[in-house]
Amino acid sequence: MGTLREALEYPFLKVGLIMLVLALVISAMGLYGVDKSYSSNGTLGEGRYLLGDEDFEKSYVYYNRTLVISSSNATFSVVQGNVTEKYTLLNGTVEIIPTTRPVIDVFNGTINYTYTVSAKDYPYAIYSLIAFVLMLVGTVMAFMGYTQFLRDIKEGKR
Repeated sequence: MGTLREALEYPFLKVGLIMLVLALVISAMGLYGVDKSYSSNGTLGEGRYLLGDEDFEKSYVYYNRTLVISSSNATFSVVQGNVTEKYTLLNGTVEIIPTTRPVIDVFNGTINYTYTVSAKDYPYAIYSLIAFVLMLVGTVMAFMGYTQFLRDIKEGKR
């Protein structure tokens, strides 16, 4: 019966296994995530305002948005997609968790806001395509080497 050491003498099997291990390492690199964040704050008077940075929010996945609004005697509304929430603040603060980039309509007074967006970026995720190809080719090569090894055992060459 053949041993592992004898099996690894077959080039197809050896190269196939190396490709499989390399594919595993590259795919693990794709899981590396980097936290990214964007923040803006300021004072808004009467009018309509779209908050956020479109380029930032289109570039990343898994957003966590927070909008904190404080005011002394202001009336405003926050529009998120199809939902409009109206507020009247008399020396107060409200914290909103928007699902999309918020639009603020200030009807009277001024408001102070802080808008923070945090996201996750996976800079090495594109290399998972290379890992997938290596996995396919490595599996075929390892299978070819293993069948050649078994054929040689059956024929008594090993």
